[in-house]
Amino acid sequence: MSDGQSSSEAHRHTRRRFLKTAGGAGVAGALGLAGWTGRVLYLHGENERTSIETADPVQSSSTGPSEADVPAERLLTVLDRYSADRSNVGLQACAIFEDGTRWCGVAGTADHDDEVPLSFAHQLYVGSVTKLYTATLVLGQVQQGALGLSDTIDEWVDIDGASEVTVEMVLNHTSGVPNYTSDVWFLARYLGFPTRTWDPSELLDVIRGSELRFEPGARHEYSNSNYVLLGMILERVIGQPYETQIRRLVREEFGFDRTYYLDYPRDARIANAYDESIFNLGRRNLTGFRDSLETGAYAAGGILSTAPDVAGFVRALFSGDVLSERMIAEMQTFVDAPDTDVPAQRGYGLGVRNLVIDGQELVGHTGTIPGYSAIAMHHDDPEYTIAVLSNLSTIDQTFVFDHLQRVVLEEFY
Repeated sequence: MSDGQSSSEAHRHTRRRFLKTAGGAGVAGALGLAGWTGRVLYLHGENERTSIETADPVQSSSTGPSEADVPAERLLTVLDRYSADRSNVGLQACAIFEDGTRWCGVAGTADHDDEVPLSFAHQLYVGSVTKLYTATLVLGQVQQGALGLSDTIDEWVDIDGASEVTVEMVLNHTSGVPNYTSDVWFLARYLGFPTRTWDPSELLDVIRGSELRFEPGARHEYSNSNYVLLGMILERVIGQPYETQIRRLVREEFGFDRTYYLDYPRDARIANAYDESIFNLGRRNLTGFRDSLETGAYAAGGILSTAPDVAGFVRALFSGDVLSERMIAEMQTFVDAPDTDVPAQRGYGLGVRNLVIDGQELVGHTGTIPGYSAIAMHHDDPEYTIAVLSNLSTIDQTFVFDHLQRVVLEEFY
């Protein structure tokens, strides 16, 4: 591992170049491309359960749905029905159409005990959708030459087999590195000490000394450890904490100002976390476990956000506003990746799931963390992006996405 003043200066220089490149025309330009300069119409008055934001005709060069065209009531009905079927689970969703017009909606409750409705003001954890953000940061460094996909990770981390594992293998889960969240002793501490904060090095300690599960590059096997490794590599290459990197990329550069890792304001309205599967004791409130859950997930699953922010970032990414065309192509080079947890998955790229839902090929990511779940997927032609966040860790993400997607396709395409 190289060190010294010249190396640090080089890393700072490449980071500045990446941020400049990632911004494209800057924050205003990025938001204009995303079509987020129009006005918001709240269809339910003070309840604010659904909204439409139309694309600015000056900024948008394509024709698309008008305010009156957007099937807001039908989309909201999808959320309401699923929420009711799952005992009023909280759902926050956003769909962005081809010209940048977007619809957002909420259903269910943020606090099931006191029946506090979920609102646009609430934030939720996105689970493994975080991996898409982490991969974007890594590929930004690849784009600027600070990292190479073929670099072995032993330059930055000390685990068994690191000299055989490349950055690319870690990104697409072909590394063979064991999954720390499958470790029984880790899970006992993760859920047994709710106010504990985890350092990334402690997460790797869970698997340190364990052999690789298979020869690196031989096959795909999803492992959260891969993205803990990537978070640590980013911190060592750039010289900034992961939360600072997320803030600079997502909030400062693109204006998605309700997306955080750890550095959210104290008065943030975070929807309560609920789970029905871990303890098998009915629906349990896991809100008191937040410190352990978010730090224990780190760069693999710890981001807090909103459906509009997530949909906006995913759209900007796959529309080419964040990374170069070459990096986006690399990101979507998929290895065969059947996954029993995500039956719709056909392949896995560099931090990207390739799903087929109702015959439509999509790119993005799903996420589950105790108490929360999410899905955020992008369709290229016709172009639309849909994100759904929930405060229950066991919803059928692809089912909800499928029904929202059907409404979008039936109305516009």
